[in-house]
Amino acid sequence: MNKAGPNEDGPAQAPASLIEVAQIQIAPKLPSAGGSVIAPQLPSTGGSSGGITPQLPSAGGSSSGISPQLPSAGGSSSGIAPQLPGSGVPTPPAPAAPAPSHKSGAGLNITITNPENLPRLAPGQNELKLIIASPEAVAPAPPPKVEGLGFWEVFLALVAALVIAPYVQKEAGKWFASVNAIDFVKKNGIVISGYLIFFSAGWMVFMIVLPQLYMLDFSFRFNLPPADYGGPDDVYTLKNYEYLLFGRKGDEDLFNWLHLAVFTKTIFASVIVTVIDFALCYPIAYFMAQSVAGKHQRLLFLCLLMPFWVNEILRAFAFKLIFAQQGILNVAMMGLGLWDTPFDFFKADVALFTGLTYAYILLMIFPLYNAIESLDHNQIEAARDLGASWFRIHLRVVMPYAKPGIASGCTMVFMLSAGALAAPNILGGPSSLWFTQIIYQWYNTGGNWPQGSAYAFVLLIACIIFVRIMMRVFKVGLGEIAGR
Repeated sequence: MNKAGPNEDGPAQAPASLIEVAQIQIAPKLPSAGGSVIAPQLPSTGGSSGGITPQLPSAGGSSSGISPQLPSAGGSSSGIAPQLPGSGVPTPPAPAAPAPSHKSGAGLNITITNPENLPRLAPGQNELKLIIASPEAVAPAPPPKVEGLGFWEVFLALVAALVIAPYVQKEAGKWFASVNAIDFVKKNGIVISGYLIFFSAGWMVFMIVLPQLYMLDFSFRFNLPPADYGGPDDVYTLKNYEYLLFGRKGDEDLFNWLHLAVFTKTIFASVIVTVIDFALCYPIAYFMAQSVAGKHQRLLFLCLLMPFWVNEILRAFAFKLIFAQQGILNVAMMGLGLWDTPFDFFKADVALFTGLTYAYILLMIFPLYNAIESLDHNQIEAARDLGASWFRIHLRVVMPYAKPGIASGCTMVFMLSAGALAAPNILGGPSSLWFTQIIYQWYNTGGNWPQGSAYAFVLLIACIIFVRIMMRVFKVGLGEIAGR
């Protein structure tokens, strides 16, 4: 066995690509005629340790113990020679070689596991060389060579582009001609039209369609911790919708009367708010469209818009101050002697209906105004000349013409009233509960998002049904409603 290090011939030479920390050259000794093998000792880094003797199969079919010896950091060690296979006699330990001096107390530990997996020596080979090198000294692999395009690749690409370009230009011209023939593009230009279509489609997809689809998918799932999403328990179920209809299992009542009653009350109250808004806004819209013009019309618009410069929540609190027991209205009515004790406007839902009616009044006025403004005033004059009353003129002439505006205004007011949250929270009485408040409680207080998604989707379906009813009653299409 030869050990790398200083010897009589001079220091060992390391390869140019790496610096050797230790080099072990293992030369197995074949069994002699007497049947004994001498295995050298492997000292450890400090103290005393036993030699490690891995077994390598030799070329002759019999195995012999191989024990490389390394210098330790200091101290002495005792060699331990394992038993050779097939020999029955343990190999005696060899005397330890003197350890070379080191600058530090740290040494080198070598652990050979699974020596049976070492490679077999080729026939006629009786040496195994092990080189341990410092990782920092290993030169990094050169980066892969990036080859550029050759002359023929560039030439063929240019020829293909010249051949295809006339066809592409011809097809692009046909496509642009077809696009420019659209009325929307003629009116706005291709750049503005593309901008409007792109951002409108993005708004519809990312702000309306995808959230609603995600909410629909969420409403059919169990309420699980986020870590269980996608796991074996994350399956579809109808439990959330069953709870809205029947409540918890084991309840005495057959149906969930509390939540069903709140849902019915919300839909009915939203219809009432829509009817009140239409009754208030129709005369105002007709007056603005047919009776005034110029600066008087602009002044009327300004009077309608100015209150809505204030935040909706602040307007709701203003109504709360007006309808409070010691508010302006109660103080005024008791001062006039109309009643002796303060009237509870919140318990009677007067404050709630008033706040909702005022909150969405503009959404009813402007669609009605846009529809009635385009009506030819000569039709109204002709109906008056024929002796029609004002009621019949509006019922037979004005309202049929303004059907798209009426349907649009009623749809927006109903949907926003049914989905209102700020006004019911602030102006609702102690016994009044809005369906959106239950949804809010499921999402925030209860922490049950699938249940809240199911309730929200049911409310969305109710609003869609109302829109379809309005379209059927007024015999208008969705395009006519959107145009107002």
